[in-house]
Formats: sequence, C-alpha cells, structure tokens
Amino acid sequence: MAKRLKEKLNECELIPIIDLINQNSINTTSEKVGLVFPVYNWSLPKIVYDFVEKVDLSNTKYVFALCTKGGPGRQYVIQMLNKLLEPKNKILDAAFLVKVFSAFILAKPNPLHSKEKQLRRITDAESKLDEWAEQILNNKKGKGKKDSYYPMEDSYISFIEKVNNEDENYYSDGNCNGCGICVQICPVDNIKLINEKPEWQHKCQQCLRCLHYCPQEAIQFGEYTKGRERYNHPYIKLKEFINEKAK
Repeated sequence: MAKRLKEKLNECELIPIIDLINQNSINTTSEKVGLVFPVYNWSLPKIVYDFVEKVDLSNTKYVFALCTKGGPGRQYVIQMLNKLLEPKNKILDAAFLVKVFSAFILAKPNPLHSKEKQLRRITDAESKLDEWAEQILNNKKGKGKKDSYYPMEDSYISFIEKVNNEDENYYSDGNCNGCGICVQICPVDNIKLINEKPEWQHKCQQCLRCLHYCPQEAIQFGEYTKGRERYNHPYIKLKEFINEKAK
C-alpha cells in the first residue's frame, strides 16, 4: 500500500521506519508526514509506536495515517496515534483504515483466505488510493471511515510491553536446512544462525516475516502453525526483503 500510495503523491519520499528507528533523534523538515502500516493487536505495531514517540514533528503541518486491517471489527488505531501525538501538539489530520485480511496464523482458527480472495481484497483496497491521495494532496481533514472506539488500551499496552519476548515461542523444525533466509529478512535483526539453526534475540515485532517466507516452512510458533499455509504477498518477493536488508 505504501508503494502504491507513493506513486500517486507528488514529490513523495518513502522511508521505511526501520531505517530511522535506531537513530538517537528523528527529525523531519517535511510539512506533510504520513504513516502507513498494518494494524497489530487492534492498534499500532510496536515499531510504529516507538517511532511516533521519538519523531520530531515540529515542522509538520499535516499528519495522516493509512492502516490495513484484517477484519471489520473495532480498532484502537486513531485513539492511540492521537494519544502519542498529543504531547507534540499534533493530531491526526486524516486517517484511512482499509480492510484486507489477516496473515496472523499463530492462533486458532487459521485466518488465511484463498489466494484468489487475498488478491481481490488487495485490489479492492488499492482502488481507494486515488481518492485518498487526492484528499492528502489537498490537505483535506477527516478520519475517512470512522474508527470505532474500543476501550482496550490496557490490552494494547500489555502487547507493547510483551511483544519483543513473544519470540520465545518460535522454533525451527526438522525441515530447517540452515539456509539463513530468516536472518537475512528479519527487519529488526532479531535472528542469529547458531549451529545452522535460527535463534531469536527478543527484539521481535511479530511481523511473521521469518515464518511466512521460510522456503522450507520450517519455522513454527507454538502449536498451531505446523502444516498451515503460509502467506507471501503477491507483489513483494523474497528477494526484495533480502535487498532491503543489504542496503
């Protein structure tokens, strides 16, 4: 979604948060800043939470968010973002939440749809980008489709506090051949190969990239993932993740 939106915005620079998050300070001179991310635990991925806390938006006049979510249920995205922006004297000028599907296969039941339905959901979501890009380019304010309030802040904060150590539940099974792909594609360098087996370093974001893109489907989490179909984005190939990390 971020790449497609960039194509529709004039003079737009796409910067992965992972390229900035380890800096001592994050400053922007842009008058317009957008956050594009998938919903995690009804709200923000931890890395997005940490980024918004750290970034200096003093020079920014327009802040928007575009979020993909797995289902039609209530979310805590707008509320959480505005809570983080409040100390910076900012508020979301526009927010767009779009339903696609969930690739979170760590629990029961398995949420994955057929590949045909996945592609249809992605296409339907991208069809809205022209309208949203126009609103962003014209500095229009509004929340898009209204985000329902869901009083789950305590649950979300618990997720933020615990997510880095959730990787204690990951393991590699007998199909692992020590190829090291998981090490190469983890966005936060959370995996090391020790004795040709992956070991997780407790910086996990629960993006599931290592699990879904393991060529041998050898990475498991808990008791539910073995034998389950993995999800690979139709427009994002494994090589792109490897090249992204090699920069």
